[in-house]
Amino acid sequence: MKKTVLGLLISLFLFSQVWAGEINETLIATTILNADPVAVSAEVNVQDYKKVGFWVSYDETQVGNAISLAVTLQVSYDGTNYVTGSFMDVAGGATPQTSETISSDGWYFFWLDADWPYKYAKVILTATNTDADDIAAVACYIAGMK
Repeated sequence: MKKTVLGLLISLFLFSQVWAGEINETLIATTILNADPVAVSAEVNVQDYKKVGFWVSYDETQVGNAISLAVTLQVSYDGTNYVTGSFMDVAGGATPQTSETISSDGWYFFWLDADWPYKYAKVILTATNTDADDIAAVACYIAGMK
């Protein structure tokens, strides 16, 4: 009987999602960047997350200009007063980044340090060299565990 109970407890521990949080993914911004607008920002409340990351989708259409997208982050304690924030990504390794430039189609992922001391984060996507026919279709998602 003790072995059966022990086996059930071990199974519960190994195969249960009680010990792992569900990852929530939410679209926070999507637009086409051209001559107007050249930037989009999305503010999110991150205080309820244990871990949080952001996915940026970038799809450019270049006709004459070489366009790119700058990803930056601002942080706030109250949702009103923002300062430049830093984030982590694979390219930077253990070094916090304050911006990243994307110049080819695809996805970019970055995350917040686990010990972030603020309640709000604002992701800012700014296109360079866009115009009526040189455009960037962008989307930003927040993904994290609550």
